[in-house]
Amino acid sequence: METDYWDQLKRARIHVASRALELASVAAQRRYGHIWAPAEELLSRMTLLPAGLVQFWLGCPGGHIVLTHHPSHYEAADHVLKRRSLRNVALVSLSDLVEDPLESLVPVGHLLDHLLGCGGAEHGSRLSEGSGLDSSLQEVGKRIARLFPLGYGFDAPARQEPRGYFARSFSLYLCDRERLNIVDPQMERLLRNTVLSKAFWMSRDKHLALQVVL
Repeated sequence: METDYWDQLKRARIHVASRALELASVAAQRRYGHIWAPAEELLSRMTLLPAGLVQFWLGCPGGHIVLTHHPSHYEAADHVLKRRSLRNVALVSLSDLVEDPLESLVPVGHLLDHLLGCGGAEHGSRLSEGSGLDSSLQEVGKRIARLFPLGYGFDAPARQEPRGYFARSFSLYLCDRERLNIVDPQMERLLRNTVLSKAFWMSRDKHLALQVVL
């Protein structure tokens, strides 16, 4: 079943911009034999995402990843790709995917921060700002908001503002969890026990189901 979610994510939420590989760096062109190879590599770097989080992602109206030759960044508003309008888009540079894996995952962190905070509403608050789509996620958001002012973000961008703190900590967790545990153990523990925990999503789903029954 978990494999099904990943397959759905790849089919429904991961896209390739026109001429992305052709216009990417020489290193990216040499590494990838075909245009979908980067998608497979990106997915392999997100294997620590629990099935519950992937299922949540798929349940949101927006939330896409576009592989591109442009610099990696996140766009909260509509992004037009091949005459199709996509909302909440993490643009991942093929060059970053090859040369700087951490930076390639930062836009995905911003995307999930937005979805978890408010479902991706254009002007909605992010998880990192103390928000949350339900009571379980709101508690996580409040804890992140309390951690940010402590100043333990692992680099300068992570210390500048809450959104960067979450997105970059999330990315470092996926790339080098041990390093995050050394530089910011409280954030590592929070991610491990909540949004990146299988048990957290199972508990959340049971709580939501109980609320429906009541």
